[in-house]
Amino acid sequence: MKHVLFSYHTCPLEEPGTGLAGGMNIFLRGLLPGFARHGIETDVLTRGKGDAVEITRPYPGVRVVHIPCGWEEPASREAAYRSLPRFIEQAGEVLRATGALPGALAAHYWMSGIAARDAGVWDRPPGLVFMFHTVEARKPEPSGRRRDALSVARRSAEKRLAREANRVVFLSEHDLAATKDILPDVAGKGVVIPPGVDDSFRRPPPKEEGRRAFGIPPGAFLFLLAARADPGKNIPAAVEAFLALRGKGGRKSLLLVAGQDPPAGGVPGGVIFTGPVSHAKMPALFSAADAVLGTSEYESFGLVPLEAMAAGVPVIVPRAGYWGETVLREGGGATYPPGSPAGLAGAMAELRNDGGARARMAEEGRRVASRFTWERCTESWARLLSSAATRDNRR
Repeated sequence: MKHVLFSYHTCPLEEPGTGLAGGMNIFLRGLLPGFARHGIETDVLTRGKGDAVEITRPYPGVRVVHIPCGWEEPASREAAYRSLPRFIEQAGEVLRATGALPGALAAHYWMSGIAARDAGVWDRPPGLVFMFHTVEARKPEPSGRRRDALSVARRSAEKRLAREANRVVFLSEHDLAATKDILPDVAGKGVVIPPGVDDSFRRPPPKEEGRRAFGIPPGAFLFLLAARADPGKNIPAAVEAFLALRGKGGRKSLLLVAGQDPPAGGVPGGVIFTGPVSHAKMPALFSAADAVLGTSEYESFGLVPLEAMAAGVPVIVPRAGYWGETVLREGGGATYPPGSPAGLAGAMAELRNDGGARARMAEEGRRVASRFTWERCTESWARLLSSAATRDNRR
């Protein structure tokens, strides 16, 4: 079966944490390699940076088609939105040139969904299997300012996609339920397929090796926060909580922020900003840590807590959301009241001071992470795409 997948605003092959690449890239890089084993050939349509179509073949049965669209650098969502009409036009030409109607059509993120719907190639297009990844209306409202034009356009597009998609995939029941409250058209078409986690996180290098690689002193207690530059990741709250902890006798504690460059105003004592860290080096970074913080104000799922648990590192997450509920029910870390730096500092202190609890949480986390595999994820996606193709052929 032929499968066309739109991933417009970021190429799956881009390094997570650079440009617009993030968790969606990790997800697609875990998902795509297994499709060929299920008899699915995939063309990924993404934006190109040059003047001609370029094709790469990173995995068996997968072609990544880079489509010129007047892409602007440095990359931003605003610039991506400006280039979207040109991408839709060029993607239509590429699809017309291939001729054959694909058995399945998928899109990841809202701009890709719009591209998949508006390419206008087929009289009777395949049903769209869509994944939001994040939903604009679920993000915290900007404090003291109006929504910008891109936010307004995105909300409108996501309402449209909730109506028009044939199937909408979510990574957890929590994400499906929360989105259905905001976008009721999702009801009846939501499908839950959990992601996987790379096996390299289940077998990280020894702690000493990880600490040498990142220059962490052997005797320090290391809190790790891994997040790309995004206001929603709530880095200031994590720094505030850490400094409160350090001011109460936690002088041997360190906070390492991976994925962001140091702020222009300087870095407080005990805080380390590493800049972007390649995903291949993240298992070593997790092995160096004693605890991993998840302070995002909103996550549709959150791959960092999953990777931390797979590596046997306790997590500290807000009580709300998928991981907060999972930790409260199954263990693997500590929770704190959302939006409370004091609560976060308290959870950090408790975990730092209780080695027995950390050891217990590490084992709990490994058990939780054991059910998340890319083999299961890809198999579920393959079944969904095949069923969507069969259903479309019967219309």
